[in-house]
Amino acid sequence: MTGRPCAGCGKIIETGLYCSLCLEKFRERARMQGRRIEAMKRNDLKKVAEERHETTIMIINPDERNLSISKLVLERGLPDYHILATNNALTAINTLISREINLVILDADFNGVDMLIRIRNEERFKNLPVMIMSSSTQREIVANIFSLGVQDYVTKPCSPQDLVARVSKMIEVEESIGTTAEDGRARTTFRILLVEDDIFDLRQERETIQNHFPCELFTAQSAAEGMRILENNGADLILVSMEMPFVNGLKFLELVTSNNKLKHIPVIIMTDTRDFTVLSDIKKSAAAGYIRKPSFLEDDLAFIESKLLRRR
Repeated sequence: MTGRPCAGCGKIIETGLYCSLCLEKFRERARMQGRRIEAMKRNDLKKVAEERHETTIMIINPDERNLSISKLVLERGLPDYHILATNNALTAINTLISREINLVILDADFNGVDMLIRIRNEERFKNLPVMIMSSSTQREIVANIFSLGVQDYVTKPCSPQDLVARVSKMIEVEESIGTTAEDGRARTTFRILLVEDDIFDLRQERETIQNHFPCELFTAQSAAEGMRILENNGADLILVSMEMPFVNGLKFLELVTSNNKLKHIPVIIMTDTRDFTVLSDIKKSAAAGYIRKPSFLEDDLAFIESKLLRRR
């Protein structure tokens, strides 16, 4: 018998280096190797995607000492988050443009307000969550900062534990809102509008609501702003302060009930008055009821919950 031995198994073959059986084995081995390579590529892409979606917090502060302390506190308290820190405004803007930032932390005592204005003047950053820290408690300053669109205002001095807790809570709320906005299925959170002109009461009421209810919370400091929010976003429930100037809680209620698009939304009046006449007027109105402000009692929270559950 003429021929040559197969280089794989030694079987005598007429032509070539390998017999048909060995060739098939080599082809199968090559296919398996190709599948392993593709799997490795997919895993690498998945890893890159996960890195792109990691939660990133950026601290902007020209004061090096405060910047370093804030960064260290957040890195220790929130090890699962990526913390960026810069003392340069141009570097901060370039970073915001080039990558996804989940939260920006500014300090009003170190040009934070100027940086906030610069951020809000950019259309692409108008919805960027911002927390601002400040040692000031003056109502005019605080009100001006909130008017520029911040999600939280932290009064200094602030303990490391409190800062970590506030940042963590903000991230959780923003991620919850983002998930709700992207989910095409039924919403799992409620939309609540809080209308309150007193900035200090607003902070306390907002924190209480966010801690007790799965909600997308909108806030307004005037009746006009509240109506704009309702027209654009709607709501499942409205909480409005009775004691607002110009357009008080009952007048705001009239604006809502006279609008066919909004009149089905329940309105709860918030008040700190004990005046029988005022409370009687609220009871006679189309309001869903009233609660005491700014410290909501357990009964008040249960009442809010009952109105929300009816919106399911």
